[in-house]
Amino acid sequence: MIRVHYSMVVCVVPLVVITLLLSASNNPQPSQFQFPLNSMRFAGFTLRLPTQTRTYLRAGPLGLEGLGSVLMHFKQSIILSLALQSSLHLAFTDVRDHRYSPSSIFNFHAPANTNALDLIKACRIQDYITHDDRDTLTRGWCNGEGWAVERLERVRERMSDCTGILDLETGEDELVQDLNGCIISWVRSRLIPRLAFSPLPYSPFSPPFARPISVGVHIRWGDMAAPPGTPILTHNFYGSFNFPEITRVLADLRAYAGPTGIALTIAMEDTNRRVLALLNETEYTLLNSPHAKALDDLIALSQNDVLLLGESSFGSLVHLIAPRGLTLVKGDGRLGKFANTSGFGRHVVFMSNYTPADLKLLQVPVEH
Repeated sequence: MIRVHYSMVVCVVPLVVITLLLSASNNPQPSQFQFPLNSMRFAGFTLRLPTQTRTYLRAGPLGLEGLGSVLMHFKQSIILSLALQSSLHLAFTDVRDHRYSPSSIFNFHAPANTNALDLIKACRIQDYITHDDRDTLTRGWCNGEGWAVERLERVRERMSDCTGILDLETGEDELVQDLNGCIISWVRSRLIPRLAFSPLPYSPFSPPFARPISVGVHIRWGDMAAPPGTPILTHNFYGSFNFPEITRVLADLRAYAGPTGIALTIAMEDTNRRVLALLNETEYTLLNSPHAKALDDLIALSQNDVLLLGESSFGSLVHLIAPRGLTLVKGDGRLGKFANTSGFGRHVVFMSNYTPADLKLLQVPVEH
């Protein structure tokens, strides 16, 4: 434990002031997190965390990546802050590459009673948990392993006199692609707070349909930045559906929907009209807002009955905030980004196992 002296305050306060000014919110959030049973592997009960009145500041730099990618660099901080019953705030991130600050977005809906960092007796998490222990410990806590839960409870007790917690880990030190099932409630509380804490009630969505089935497709901008001459129609993309798969699934959906058809939305940052023309779709809503409105497009894409996503970080983030429905994911899930993420009633099917019969999952609730 360290006591912050005035010499330290000179270094820390400017960072804190910038962060907390950007995180101020007029919409205070509920003081308890409730994890869906399917989001964590605590068998038989829902984990509730008590009121969070202490700030946990991730002071280390997170890098310059976008909203989805940057999340991979502070998942351990989310988990530690929850285990220590503290509210996570992120130090300000630069806006050069994407022209928006991911930290400002994730901080905006932090609980209002934690928008000030008390430095009287701030402690560094690194004095209690070493870098080498972070990954194993946070994974154990998410899996409900007794030794990890007990150890973090002992750390919480040892830090009971700390008025704030500083985490000096950097984005270069942490890269976690999976564990989204463990942090889904935290993500929803920060990005869609009105829908964060309980799944929508199940209601059958069966033919004959009263409205079109809404379908969202994410085409990753990095995939479309392929070198000139790349055969887009047959290319195997990293973070997007391949074009033959998009065409195939849209045909299946139209056959399943019948006369009401589908309502198609395509999200494509820095839109390439030549690429879109290859889909041979004439009626769709295009999401390509200015970078400053990246969150608006993220939420708009998520609100579709069916999502066609690759295992890009942006794609997995879309899924985390989506309502009840069906997400089809390119590949076989080996990156683990979609594991245990059905807690809010959304089915996940990987294209390695997909058949048109999977569309009938829209008619049934997720089994926990």
